[in-house]
Amino acid sequence: MKHILTGLALAAAASVATAGDLELSLHGGAVNQTTTLSFDGDANAPYMLLFDIQESAVYVNPNVTLAIAPTFASISALVPGFVGTLDGQGSAQSSVILPNDPFLLATTVSFQAVSGNPLDSVSNLIRLTAATAGTFEPTLDAPDLPIIEGTAAAGDDGVMFIGGSGPVAQRYDPNLEEWSLSGAAFSIGALGQSTALADGRILFTGGIGLNGQPTTAAAVYDPQTQLSTTITMNQSRAGHGASLLPDGRVLITGGFKSLDLTDLLTFLTGVQGDTELFDPNTGTFAAGPTMLEPRALHTSTTTSSGGVLIAGGLTIIPIISIPTVSNTSYLFNNGSFGLPSFFAGARMMHSACALDNGDVLLAGGLSIDFSQVIQSGDLTQLVIGTLDDGQVYSSGIFGGSYSTVNGMASGRAGAGVISLGGGDALIVGGLDVSLSTGGVNVGALSSADLYTGGGTFSPTGSMAEARTFPVLTALPDGTVLVAGGGPVSAEVYQP
Repeated sequence: MKHILTGLALAAAASVATAGDLELSLHGGAVNQTTTLSFDGDANAPYMLLFDIQESAVYVNPNVTLAIAPTFASISALVPGFVGTLDGQGSAQSSVILPNDPFLLATTVSFQAVSGNPLDSVSNLIRLTAATAGTFEPTLDAPDLPIIEGTAAAGDDGVMFIGGSGPVAQRYDPNLEEWSLSGAAFSIGALGQSTALADGRILFTGGIGLNGQPTTAAAVYDPQTQLSTTITMNQSRAGHGASLLPDGRVLITGGFKSLDLTDLLTFLTGVQGDTELFDPNTGTFAAGPTMLEPRALHTSTTTSSGGVLIAGGLTIIPIISIPTVSNTSYLFNNGSFGLPSFFAGARMMHSACALDNGDVLLAGGLSIDFSQVIQSGDLTQLVIGTLDDGQVYSSGIFGGSYSTVNGMASGRAGAGVISLGGGDALIVGGLDVSLSTGGVNVGALSSADLYTGGGTFSPTGSMAEARTFPVLTALPDGTVLVAGGGPVSAEVYQP
């Protein structure tokens, strides 16, 4: 313990600090790049950052019990920023460049800070698993239950995964890389949607029910109380879209109202073009405007300007009632759908995300040729393939326009996608599907691609396991958590 006291004695502040909470946070974690540790505690209090590769409870005084031993406190005293004084707002930062050392890459380093003069405050524990930029690393702990679709809600105490593990929520603590069960939740059906509301609650809508058909079931889940309020949509829906509007309402679009794969004509009548709007203030759904094209398995993306871009999907050509895959999009804005925009390569079951430069990326998806089915009525004559390009939507006065970006590592349908900032995005996993008279080939993917705002795709490190419809979440340290999609495991991507 002399090491700690010696280190704190090096701090510039001499005044006695009032006991309070000391918060430690981390950003980074890539070798050969800067990692920053931030401190938040009492104003003008001396602090010291401790680290170790082992954890054990160490009693210091009635106010302080460490989770790591102060074995390397004398080394901390020599590292710039590991010993110092919090500023007048109680903040400080320490930045280090992690060496590209095999030992570090194979080791989890634990950090904890202490503060006060006399010593009276200890921070939360943080574990750092260093990684090479552009790679995935498994989390130290795995989810307790499989995660199949659903959503993730970030909070002060971690990330809660809801709706994809049956009636149970799971929480991930990014500081410790640990998972835990977190009470009751609403269970979303396959091809259902989950939408984060402005007040932090989650809206669940539709999906395929226990009878194998789309359902009108919906619910609002409150992560704070872990209570669900069940409600009912105006129409049964699966494979629909759901996106948050600037006024707090949620736009629900299209989807299947029924599923019958034994009869083509009956199947076609199941694709719908009507919409509805959910009002979180009243907890009710109201009819919205009808889309010009019915569609299902499309994407619905809230843009940076506050509109919702409805793109692609399975649709029905009006009057002649012939199925096709859409190559159009419409921007819902100010209560109505605008003029259509056209993109190359009709697609469904693609992925989409809004980029922070104002664009929207559509990535991959399925293409389907119905011509032989229309002639024969035999669904086995479908020709299906996956697309390995992206379409980038840029807004404009007359509905916006698209540019094509080629070069993903593989065709992908049902991939995960997330904005990385700077106009960039990460696309992971999905299915590579081909179906024709020659047979069916379906393969889940572990590969990943980076999209850069300059308009290119480039391969990045592969995941440890293949995933389809994974849930991606941006973590406070700048990494991306990838969970679900098949395996009962989770991985962290280091940009």
